[in-house]
Amino acid sequence: MPTTARMRSRSACSAACSTPGNCSAAVIMSAAPGLQALIEAMRSVYGEPGGQRAMHRRGYCAVGFFAPHPDIARIVDTPLLRDGPVPATVRFSVGGEADASEKSRSLRGMAVRLHGRPQDCDLVLISEPAFYAATPVSFLGYLQARVPDPATGRPDPRRLAAHDQAFPEAARHAARLAAHPAPASYATTPYFSNHALLFTDSGGKTRAVRLLVEPVAGVQYLSPWQEQRLPDAFLEGEMDERLLRGPIRFRLLAQLQGRDDPADDPSAEWQGAGKVPLGMLLISALADDDCDAMVFTPTRLPPGIAPGDDPILRARAEIYALASASRRR
Repeated sequence: MPTTARMRSRSACSAACSTPGNCSAAVIMSAAPGLQALIEAMRSVYGEPGGQRAMHRRGYCAVGFFAPHPDIARIVDTPLLRDGPVPATVRFSVGGEADASEKSRSLRGMAVRLHGRPQDCDLVLISEPAFYAATPVSFLGYLQARVPDPATGRPDPRRLAAHDQAFPEAARHAARLAAHPAPASYATTPYFSNHALLFTDSGGKTRAVRLLVEPVAGVQYLSPWQEQRLPDAFLEGEMDERLLRGPIRFRLLAQLQGRDDPADDPSAEWQGAGKVPLGMLLISALADDDCDAMVFTPTRLPPGIAPGDDPILRARAEIYALASASRRR
C-alpha cells in the first residue's frame, strides 16, 4: 500500500419482545427514553465499546483545512471563518459493526473539527440526506429492533417489521440505502448534516439551514464488478492512492429551509429553497488514529451558529458526552 501521502503520527423492549407475538408497535412506542437507555441499546447492538466509539467504530483520520467562501458572512457571520483557511481534522467511518464490510450498503460518516480560536466547531455528517429516527423514542426503538437474537445471532425480523410499522422513517432509510451500492470512495460520497442549524448573517438575520458536503470528484458507487472483487477493507488504501495525486476536495454548502421543510425532524428529507456555497474542505493527508480519541459533538458550534430545536440533535450531543466519559474510564 502506498504510504508517501500519509502522515505517520500514530501516537425495556428487549424483554417485551422475548416471546412470539409480543413485539408490537405499542410496546415500542413507550415513554421517552433516558440517555442511558440509548447507550445501553447501542452496546447491545454493537457490543461493548472497549474504549472505542459506541457507533461508527471502523474509521480513520485525515487532516486538511477549510477555506471559507469570500462572501460567507452573507449567510453566516462567525469569528471562526473570518480570517482565511481553518485547520481541520476529519474522521471518515463506516456505519454498523466494527468488522462490517466496506462493501456493505450502510452509512458512511464524516466528522469534521474546525480548529478555531478560542472555540472549535464540529460537523457530524452521514452519507444519506435524512436520519433513520425522528425522535429519541424512535431512535431507541431502531436500536432495540436490531439487538441480535441469542438463538440466531441476527436481529429478529419480527422486531424489525414492528419497528418499521410504528416508525415509517426507518423503512424509508432502509430504502435509501438499498437504492444504490456502497460508495466507491470516501472522496466520492456526499455527506449531509440531517439536523438543521441556525445561521446568523452579518446583517443579523437568522435562518435555518442544513449542511451538505459535495465531493468535487463527483458521486461514485461501486460497480457490480467491484462489489464482487474488492476486499472487505479497501477504502483506506483507495484514499491513500488518491492522495498521491493531490488533495481531496469537497464543497461545503448550506441548504436553505424550504416552506414545508421541518427544522425539528432529521428523518425528513428537505426539498430546500436553494443552496449557498460556504467554502471548500481540502483533505491533504491521512493521519492514522490521531482523531480516534476525539469526541465530535454536533452542538460544538461557534458564535453565529446555533443548534435547531431538534430533540435528536440534543440527545446525540448528550449521548456523545456520556459515551466519551465511559471510554475514558
